[in-house]
Amino acid sequence: MYRIKFVLFLLLCSFIATAQTKPSKEYLTHLNAAKSHNVGLVKDKTHLNKLVKQGKLVAIKQRGYGYRIDKLTHSHAYLVPKGRTVLNALARDFVKAAGQNFFVVTSLTRTEADQKRLRRVNSNASSNDSSHSFGGAIDISYVRFNHHLGSNSKLEKHLETVLKKYQSQGKIYFVKERQSRCFHIIFR
Repeated sequence: MYRIKFVLFLLLCSFIATAQTKPSKEYLTHLNAAKSHNVGLVKDKTHLNKLVKQGKLVAIKQRGYGYRIDKLTHSHAYLVPKGRTVLNALARDFVKAAGQNFFVVTSLTRTEADQKRLRRVNSNASSNDSSHSFGGAIDISYVRFNHHLGSNSKLEKHLETVLKKYQSQGKIYFVKERQSRCFHIIFR
């Protein structure tokens, strides 16, 4: 009897673990958008460099009009070409709305190894494939503008308004991540 209960307990634990890791419909939609750029999963730094040489990923400047790239510890400053175009347009529209301010990009393209390392320190990092690992996503902090850490509801609202406009135009998907305090943006 004890064995049967133990086996049932293990089956229940397995079922719960599987149910918790099943990706949501929204997640799959976002992941498919990132995959639509035909880069494939960025495996490692060597693969990343190969994709850059092929022109499938392009470098993102550390400082651009309306944005800055944070010190990157778990990603690399590369995106699909469309991502760079949309990022630059988002930043220009943000400046138009918010004046001479800039937002901070905290994450761009991640290799599989980067994603695995990030999971150790950020429980919000997906245990499945990440849209960042296809060169099709960025994170923008909504608590860091002009390199100042702290809430700024006015600038946050301007940024969110611009993101909503781009989403309604079919250029991006975005999610406001509460734990990471960033907007996770996927290029379409």
